[in-house]
Amino acid sequence: MRVRFETAMGTLEDREGVIVEIVDADGGRGIGEASPLPELGAGRAADVLALLERGGAALLAGDAGVALGAAPGAQALRCALDVAALDREARRRGVPLSGLLAEEPAPWVAANAVIGGGPPGEVVRHGLEALHAGYSVLKLKVGMGPLGDDVRRIEALRTACPEATIRLDANGAWDEATAIRAIAAFYPYRIELLEQPVPGDAIDALARVRHDAPLRIAADESVQHEHSRDQVIERRAADLLVLKPMLLGGLRPALDIARRAADRGIGAFVTTTYDSSIGIAAALHLAAALTSDAAHGLGTGEHLGRDVVAQTLLPRAGRLALPAAPGLGVDYDNDALDAVATGPWREAHV
Repeated sequence: MRVRFETAMGTLEDREGVIVEIVDADGGRGIGEASPLPELGAGRAADVLALLERGGAALLAGDAGVALGAAPGAQALRCALDVAALDREARRRGVPLSGLLAEEPAPWVAANAVIGGGPPGEVVRHGLEALHAGYSVLKLKVGMGPLGDDVRRIEALRTACPEATIRLDANGAWDEATAIRAIAAFYPYRIELLEQPVPGDAIDALARVRHDAPLRIAADESVQHEHSRDQVIERRAADLLVLKPMLLGGLRPALDIARRAADRGIGAFVTTTYDSSIGIAAALHLAAALTSDAAHGLGTGEHLGRDVVAQTLLPRAGRLALPAAPGLGVDYDNDALDAVATGPWREAHV
């Protein structure tokens, strides 16, 4: 990471992952990224490599979802395989990957800037930098300490950025009573929405908080596990779902979740898990396939100190445009990849 990033889950200083490339007999190829988040118990890059060693290219011959099970790193690898297969097919057809997900995908999507923890002065500096870069939506992490500290940070950001849209993300940091107090304290600062005010498995509490909240409530951690996700959708315990392809097993599973939620009157927006530009591009194509009035959390490339592409995928004027090339529209750069790689390519044949 360019600078360490603080959230209620801890401090993020680096990211690790695996680039997966599929090459068929005709020379067609597709790429995907498997970068699990250890902070969420989703495994590590070493777990992904172990799954690939065990299953190899056979994962492409059958149902990878069944073959991988619930092992650490499995969801991230499912995502990489799903994206790589879609990328290969979209390149073959000469269309953007999003064209395989929707009939009329958007050519660009709005993106929010992300501001981590830190003292009010640091928050203000990052907020002003984001506005100068063209963002109009600022997402601030909260829940790292006392509510009073959060209020001071929010107040400072609102004072410095009076016209910005501000959303908050608590990453499940509070119990129900604290969440209710937090919303009452934060609401006067014109907050657009609040992500995951209570723990991901506290669906009863989430539903009650959402019912009485004067602002929109988004479910994030609650979406990452099938049982809690089904409850959120069935009970309409949130106004919006946060879709992270890396944690949901890919673009097609995430799109299916979004469609199920839409049938219940629940919206959705897409965020990355601080992936490389390959993962960002995949999330971008998913976002372009959705109909959403909320900015997407895709402006995370600027937090990376290194990337695996020649030019990191970054929003301009608060918008992230789909790349012009077919498929994902981005590709790894050999020099950039060599600069960060911790091991050589491993090959498997089927």
